[in-house]
Amino acid sequence: MKRILVQKDTQFAVLGLSKFGKGIAATLYDNGYNVLCCDRNEAAVHDATEYATHIVQADVTDKLALQKMGLSNFDVVIIAFSSDFESAAITATILKELKVKYIIAKANGVRQKQILESIGVDRVILPEKEMGEQMAYNLITNDLMESIHRSDKYDIIEMRPLAEWVGKTLEQLKLRQREGINIMAIIRDEEIIAVLDAKTRLLDRDHLIVLKSI
Repeated sequence: MKRILVQKDTQFAVLGLSKFGKGIAATLYDNGYNVLCCDRNEAAVHDATEYATHIVQADVTDKLALQKMGLSNFDVVIIAFSSDFESAAITATILKELKVKYIIAKANGVRQKQILESIGVDRVILPEKEMGEQMAYNLITNDLMESIHRSDKYDIIEMRPLAEWVGKTLEQLKLRQREGINIMAIIRDEEIIAVLDAKTRLLDRDHLIVLKSI
């Protein structure tokens, strides 16, 4: 799966403002990102004033409308609807023609996922496995967090260290006290480091296995 490095100036566009699309857009917006939102439903567009930088009411299967939005200048475009799969596939095809850098789309089922991937969609989300808010947080953390286990009290997840953690020791970070995160192990250069101490320093290439309180 192709990945994208998300930075603070990354530009997002969300097409379709159902619960899924709204969850993505609002989470990105709340975390300081510029988000263009588009839907053909007037009420949905009106509600988006609370969580969007720019708002457009348009039919996203209309190539001219997408061109006018300047989507080729956006870093990530998210097709957040799947109830009308034909429209989603058409939209994905147009975005590829416009040479959008990174396309994410929602799918209902494996067959739809395969079709969207064959069109050239970079990442396909199956909503029964990944909610909009979690996907947006994955983007913010450069798409490198994956849930391994979840209970009603904690998660055990694999994640990459945030930029501000790199080069610092566990003693300096105090992640347990500040973030409720306990690093259980580090995967570094395909080796597992299971014995950690306060002087353990995090590197950019590390993958962390952490226990996080909910």
